[in-house]
Amino acid sequence: MIQRLFDWFLARSFAEWVAFSLVGNVLIFLASVGLCQWLWRRFQHRRLIRAQQPLSRRDLGLAALAVLLNSMVAVVGFGMWKAGLIRLTHPGLLRTLLDVVLFVLAMDFGMYVSHRIAHVPPLFGLLHAPHHLHQRTNALSLFVLHPAEVLGFGALMLAVLVILPLSGLAVLVYLTLNVLWGTLGHAGVEPLPRALFRWPLLRQLGTSTFHAQHHDNPSRNFGFYTLLWDQLFGTVDPDYPRWTQTGPPL
Repeated sequence: MIQRLFDWFLARSFAEWVAFSLVGNVLIFLASVGLCQWLWRRFQHRRLIRAQQPLSRRDLGLAALAVLLNSMVAVVGFGMWKAGLIRLTHPGLLRTLLDVVLFVLAMDFGMYVSHRIAHVPPLFGLLHAPHHLHQRTNALSLFVLHPAEVLGFGALMLAVLVILPLSGLAVLVYLTLNVLWGTLGHAGVEPLPRALFRWPLLRQLGTSTFHAQHHDNPSRNFGFYTLLWDQLFGTVDPDYPRWTQTGPPL
């Protein structure tokens, strides 16, 4: 069934894929904004910030541009797939799960490195500063990025797909996890019960608390999906364990 779905995708014309990519990215944007707002209302007792960042015209403009650029990246990826530069496989469940883990770790490392580079003073002011104007996040924060950052993330993802022949289903799972992680990271609340942070696996995942700390202290917590690279390079905020148990000092 999954392979038939991808065969159907591959048979689309470029015009059809442009329309599909644009509609799909608009729906992803709306779903992320809706989930972010629902989390903010549902978990008010687990706030990580006092109040959400007020919306601005600048936020709306950057978010709209991010949606358009994400659609463009999807179209470029489609062309690379058509040309055989990206190879998608359809293995069994075990290999698909392994591909999800491999894709997440490869992207996590690439995003950690590029995120740290983006915080180097000359580049920070030119590229990444608009995102960090959101010390208190809101439902648009995930999409409030400099256009070069949006394209950089897309280029990183396409590069990984060129290097690694991954399961098509694993790519869909990763894209879903990416939006979910990004939304949780900017929701301004921690929906996970504090007791779960004692589990060894969860201690390695990039949680809402972990990314909220990065917005509070931009010199720490550069990872996205995991803490692995921050732990390896010594950039985990020393207060992170305390925040997971008592919350931030609001």
